[in-house]
Amino acid sequence: MSDTPIPAGQWQQFCETFTRRHHGWPVSLSRVDTDATDSESPVPQFEGYRTLQEVREGNRGDCADIMVTVGEGTDEVSFLIEDAIALYSRTGSATQEGLRIDTGNGMSALVEFRRDAAG
Repeated sequence: MSDTPIPAGQWQQFCETFTRRHHGWPVSLSRVDTDATDSESPVPQFEGYRTLQEVREGNRGDCADIMVTVGEGTDEVSFLIEDAIALYSRTGSATQEGLRIDTGNGMSALVEFRRDAAG
């Protein structure tokens, strides 16, 4: 898998395009400690997969935040990734596989497509 960095000035446009291309795709969302010396397993933020509604970039003064919204109807929920310092497009075998969002506190959020949905 390859992580391609998205320049900070392009986050908003990238998130809008990502949302248009992948709206409704089943995704998982997990967090992992990117500062850990050993290989920690990602911690899922919900069970299984939910449909992607939106990925949106916002700012609070000097800090960038990324909001990931998944689910539908009463099951819709948004996850705020605060203090985002890096955004990466994750690809494998020339196929988009999701996103990695690094934060200033040493954590990363991983948005990953269900294998049979990517393509």
